[in-house]
Amino acid sequence: MDAVIELISTGDEVLTGLITDTNAGWLSQRLLEQGWQVRRRFTVGDDKADLVELFEQRSHQADLVIVNGGLGPTSDDISAEAMAAAAGVPLTLNEHWLAVMEQKYANRNRAMPSSNIKQAMLPQGAELVDNPLGTACGFAVRLNRAIFVFTPGVPSELKTMTEQEIFPRLEQWFGRRGNSEVRRFFLFGLSESGLSDRLDGLGWPAGITLGYRASLPTIEVKLIAEQASTEALAQAEQQLLVEVGSHLLARDRLDLSESLGGLLDKQGLTVFEEASGGRLTDTISTITAEFEGHYLSGLPDSAEDLGLWLQRSTRPLALAVGAEGPDGVPLALLTEQACQVQTLKLHFRDPLSRRRLLATAALDMLRRHLQGLEVMIDYDILPCSERLTLTGAS
Repeated sequence: MDAVIELISTGDEVLTGLITDTNAGWLSQRLLEQGWQVRRRFTVGDDKADLVELFEQRSHQADLVIVNGGLGPTSDDISAEAMAAAAGVPLTLNEHWLAVMEQKYANRNRAMPSSNIKQAMLPQGAELVDNPLGTACGFAVRLNRAIFVFTPGVPSELKTMTEQEIFPRLEQWFGRRGNSEVRRFFLFGLSESGLSDRLDGLGWPAGITLGYRASLPTIEVKLIAEQASTEALAQAEQQLLVEVGSHLLARDRLDLSESLGGLLDKQGLTVFEEASGGRLTDTISTITAEFEGHYLSGLPDSAEDLGLWLQRSTRPLALAVGAEGPDGVPLALLTEQACQVQTLKLHFRDPLSRRRLLATAALDMLRRHLQGLEVMIDYDILPCSERLTLTGAS
């Protein structure tokens, strides 16, 4: 049976929503990617009695509890104190960590404030978990059934400690990796509800569940295999790819440089854009440095006019996002064979979302051309009002 893993986020600002708890989301995702699935998550404020009660309660229900926050030098940082109270042990000075902190300050030619000594006060018997970036060390304590691991709230410190310190310990503590595996697929042009209707009604292999995350301009679909065979996961992946077809932008992580970077090199790509507000140029610059970008005003706002204008540029490969007109925004791709143009309607009011969608739609046309796919297709989220293909010189 898999270890029961729980997360506890601490702090009044997290509890009241003044700070968005991105740490818990990141940690849940990284654990899942490593084969460990989080069962429950809790949030509690800077109240010692509440923390002690929660620690004691979860110590009987979980195998691993990762606690985030409350390890700083100020009076409201009370995670170590609460854990010591729950375990019925005193706080003791960790001489090693005190020396590490003093050296970190000395390296910056500063004297360590006396308040930082608090960060070396750990529950008696705790195992120190190194923090190479900051002064808040982590620590691990066993209480009843559970191992509690305490981590700092600074995201960069949490992430480094998780990768370097916590993941290696999981196998030591539980003897093996978890039985979960996750495969991630990033799609463009489909609506979340439409995709859910299409996929949820299908029969999936035993042990396979689906997860969705909409983040404009893409949708992430996760295949989550829990105690499923390798064959079942491969079957589920093939089934998913058949359903989503050429809407697939990337796998595992949304980084098009791996799939398109080599294809774009030495192509002589030129980009012209208006309605996308420079977003297309910015996006392509993360994929390749071998292109020429132009952010212009006064570009045509109709499909035919933009296509004819782009043909006159006489570039071997060019991509354009025109101005917004009464029928939408025209997007054009010029290749040696033809100029393909489509006008897309946007129903999103947020300017940043509109620019992202237009840039991704234009990039999708380019991706399809480079991968030998049909360049212009129907998008659920961007209705098309006009499509045309221009051939020959203007």
